[in-house]
Amino acid sequence: MTLPFKVVAFDMDGTFLQDDKKYDYHRFNHVFHRLQDHGVQVVVASGNPAQILQQYFTEYTDQLTILAENGAQALERGRQVLASTLNRNKVHEAVAFLQQDLGIAPALSGSKQGYFPRNTSSEFMEHMGFYYPKHVIRDLLPLPADDIFQISMLVKDDAVPGIKTQLDTKFHGELDITPSGNDSIDITKPGINKGWGLTQLLQRWHLTADDLIAFGDGDNDLSMLQLAKYSYAMPNGNANVKATADYLAVADNNNGGVLATLEDYLERAEK
Repeated sequence: MTLPFKVVAFDMDGTFLQDDKKYDYHRFNHVFHRLQDHGVQVVVASGNPAQILQQYFTEYTDQLTILAENGAQALERGRQVLASTLNRNKVHEAVAFLQQDLGIAPALSGSKQGYFPRNTSSEFMEHMGFYYPKHVIRDLLPLPADDIFQISMLVKDDAVPGIKTQLDTKFHGELDITPSGNDSIDITKPGINKGWGLTQLLQRWHLTADDLIAFGDGDNDLSMLQLAKYSYAMPNGNANVKATADYLAVADNNNGGVLATLEDYLERAEK
């Protein structure tokens, strides 16, 4: 018996990673090599920048694909094969609106590094500094001489709907505003999301959405869950994710739900 899919894509925070930002390395190693034996491609699909995702998988970067920046950048076996960045004029407008009108400090995710504004809170530095080990602190306007994948900001979950509405009203059709969980919002290029990025990869590999299994927990995972034939919500995922996905992972992120679900498939295929 063979596996019904040829590509595995999983989100990181709240899906593959435990709440402490760790994962069972030995268990993953075993599952990863079993998947390789079946010819399955593994895609780490996250809103996070490639620089932190590569640190999680240092021993695997030449064997898997990292789909970073909510689908805007893909590194296949360590080599960039996809990059779609924001219009610089729109980045300028968004940064000015966030700082001057909403009083929000944004982080810019550049192709070279992250960019943080001056005089930010310790909470901002702790949170964003984790995801951008390589970053500089500077005035964000004028913009740095770098291509920008997305703009991220810290917003408490209860304030997210109101902030999203203001941003949607201001930049309707020009920028996509997506809550990404963990008290944060991402601003991305319209139409560029995890589903789009995975579609480009599937075409590159001469595969289709029927060959894809995907796991997610937050709104920025909806596009890839809508795409995948085998779509799994995490038990800890939000209501939108559970309504979109066709299946529920066998355990939550703190109990290895992604790996446990894949192990079930592997055990059935290897009988």
